[in-house]
Amino acid sequence: MATATKAPKAAAAEEATSTVETIRENVSERATAAKEAVAERYETVRDTASTAASVAKDFGTAYYNGVSTLGKTLFGFAQEFYAETAEHATKTMKAKNLTSVAELQAAFIQSRIENSATHGKVFIDVARQQTEATMKPVIALLNTKSAA
Repeated sequence: MATATKAPKAAAAEEATSTVETIRENVSERATAAKEAVAERYETVRDTASTAASVAKDFGTAYYNGVSTLGKTLFGFAQEFYAETAEHATKTMKAKNLTSVAELQAAFIQSRIENSATHGKVFIDVARQQTEATMKPVIALLNTKSAA
């Protein structure tokens, strides 16, 4: 009678052990799959962060260069204006009569209007070029993301 009760207990113990092993394998497989999924997502996030940092750096460099170029362009206009104004003042001081002063003044105003229009066009062209150069890294990133 003692052996008869041990057999069902042994079978139950063996079945429990088998169930525990199956659960361990299942948990191990799921843990491995989860670990791989996390590693894959980590790589994706790391690559995206690296790309974003690179684009931000390129954008910042292009922005700085653009602002510097615009500043140099405006400074060049200011130097030209100063030279023209100084030359006009010298000519005005050397004028022999009021008619000559009026003619010089009219010529100076006409020259300034023409130069201002030219400077405006040049500045707009430079600003457009610099804006395109500044946005190039961002546009390239967006085009890459939309193609993927």
